[in-house]
Amino acid sequence: MILRTVCVITQLVLGVLMITSCTKVIDVDLNSKDSIYVIEGAVSLGETTHQLKISKTLNIDESTAFPTVDNAIVVLSDNVGNSQTMTLIAPGIYQVSNFNVSEGRTYTVSVTIDSKNFKASSTIPQNVTIDTLMSFLFNFGPSSINAIVPIRHDIAGIHNYYQFNLFEKGQQKKGVFIQTDDFNDGNIMLEPIFADSIDTGDTITVEMYCIDKPVYKYFYTLLQNISGSIPANPTSNFSGGCLGYFSARTTSVKHIIIP
Repeated sequence: MILRTVCVITQLVLGVLMITSCTKVIDVDLNSKDSIYVIEGAVSLGETTHQLKISKTLNIDESTAFPTVDNAIVVLSDNVGNSQTMTLIAPGIYQVSNFNVSEGRTYTVSVTIDSKNFKASSTIPQNVTIDTLMSFLFNFGPSSINAIVPIRHDIAGIHNYYQFNLFEKGQQKKGVFIQTDDFNDGNIMLEPIFADSIDTGDTITVEMYCIDKPVYKYFYTLLQNISGSIPANPTSNFSGGCLGYFSARTTSVKHIIIP
């Protein structure tokens, strides 16, 4: 069974390598000399504390750290009437506690900074969890890469979109890792993830998020930006002319020791 699985995975490798192997630093190329607000936040199924980060981009000739925004009014709400104002807990970090989220519900975050308003909505999709993780050594040119495969059973009849974060010793691996079921609806998914510097003996934590289509589109366009395509601002699901995204998502976490 393992040999058959690896053979199937190998067939998938060439088709997905360009999508999952990018490990460059995420560095958005802006089409403006002016500073722009960047808003990034999420609510996750199974959690009651949620955060949102607000900063500003730098002008082209600046090289200091991205400045945070500490004077925003941030309101999180859902489509059944629940609403709560998020509190500034650290520079640029806003948080809400005791806010339950539910599968299938739509969440909206409204951010007001001075006289400008930015708003985004996202719906928590059906939950898919990682059944198990496996790894295999893939020869890529003169070198070899340890690929990780988050095996799970895709839900049939709907479009499913997945985002992944990888960690080793608490440090997140650089890169944008996303997948869809466009060519594998309702089946066991065996699509590999490639990241730099995964070595024998490493313990890798994989976080898988089920996300909705607008959030997937944001990460897809971000990936195109950092993989050599014509630079363009990623497609944000915020209105109002800012960068960033707001995601309502499910979460599944597994660990693997690389053999």
